Amino acid sequence: MDYRSYRPGKREKLLWSLEAGMLTGVIALCFYNSFWAFFLFPLVFLWLLREKGQSLGEKRRKALKLQFKDAVQGIAAALAAGYSAENAIREARKDLSLIYPGNADILQELSAMERKMDANQTLEAAIEDFAGRSGLEEAQTFGEIFSVGKRSGGDLIGIMKDTARTIAQTVETERQVATALASRKYEQRVMNLVPFGMILYLRVGCRGFLDPLYGNAAGIAVMTACLGLYLAAWHLGKKLLDIEV
Repeated sequence: MDYRSYRPGKREKLLWSLEAGMLTGVIALCFYNSFWAFFLFPLVFLWLLREKGQSLGEKRRKALKLQFKDAVQGIAAALAAGYSAENAIREARKDLSLIYPGNADILQELSAMERKMDANQTLEAAIEDFAGRSGLEEAQTFGEIFSVGKRSGGDLIGIMKDTARTIAQTVETERQVATALASRKYEQRVMNLVPFGMILYLRVGCRGFLDPLYGNAAGIAVMTACLGLYLAAWHLGKKLLDIEV
């Protein structure tokens, strides 16, 4: 599995298409007041598919990072107990199976490594393959260092402990940043709804006030420009709160 991109299932695509349909309806009602605006649905669906995929993919990679930290700690403990690197992978999987459900990504990856070793592939190749697909900078760095360390007889236990410590610090920093920005992200979600609320309020409370903006070329151009400004503001707010650690 390639964790660098998220592939939604059929059920997810169906739910997202319904969500895209509702969003298209709101845009058609507020900005154009026309049934023909529903032809924007393909664009809205593709945009939603991209945004949802990026969000869920990032969430999955964060969970995988935490699981990878626990796996590295388990492998280091097995190495310290005298196991070889290959057997340490098997012991770590057994230990993690007591913590995570059977469908956890890290358990699937460790099982895949075991199968590759049983097929006479090297552990270094298996780890490098996982590191390349993980989308995690820590895993990629670890894979490179592990390969060099195993070939040259380096301190694998120290490498494992340093990697686990670095990931733990990164996860804790990310948690602190997320806590600090939680209220700001909530405020942004509320502000994203304000333009739609204002337009609906004017349409209900001041009937006819927005009629000059509907059904003519000049009005369509103005409302399209307003929609573009709204999307630009939404994108800018998202970028400002998207802090990478």
